[in-house]
Amino acid sequence: LRIRAATGGPHYGPLQKCAYSGVVFLALPLTVVTGLAMSPAVTAAYPFLSRMFGGLQSARTIHFLAFVALVLFAAVHVSMVITSGFKRQMRAMTLGE
Repeated sequence: LRIRAATGGPHYGPLQKCAYSGVVFLALPLTVVTGLAMSPAVTAAYPFLSRMFGGLQSARTIHFLAFVALVLFAAVHVSMVITSGFKRQMRAMTLGE
């Protein structure tokens, strides 16, 4: 087995950069923090988490919206892999070919 060094990589457009940045820096952390804010054990120890989002119901709504954004992001990616050649894309992702 040999490890081949990566030479460059794909060039991402501005919309792709915004989408990835939104998922990594906004939706994922927001989902985690709002999930913690909904937990009774966590809010008993850190009550400011629930207040930070305006209460339990607001945290639940924000959590749901962030979840929908993540699911849509994943669905678009899976559909793009399927439409651009499932076997070729899976081989490239798993074996680096």
